[in-house]
Amino acid sequence: MDIPKLKQNQCSVLIAEHSTGIVYKKDLTVYRNSKITNDVFEIFESYTQAEEFVKKFILKWPKFECLIYDHLGTYLKTFDTNGFSNLITS
Repeated sequence: MDIPKLKQNQCSVLIAEHSTGIVYKKDLTVYRNSKITNDVFEIFESYTQAEEFVKKFILKWPKFECLIYDHLGTYLKTFDTNGFSNLITS
């Protein structure tokens, strides 16, 4: 899957099923190796906007988790019904 090309300070959000890690498109259908990233990533102008979206989304759809990436495609955080986590360990 190609990462979206973003402007400075923009963030993208990827939605996956929490129990399986299966990636979903924005319309909550299963992603099946399509090359179209517009169907997979939600794009936001800032991290704050991405986080607000994710928190509301998880409240409505608790079976999912959302991963936030920065404009370079670097992973930032995962949010699920348990809160958030940083998967990267040092």
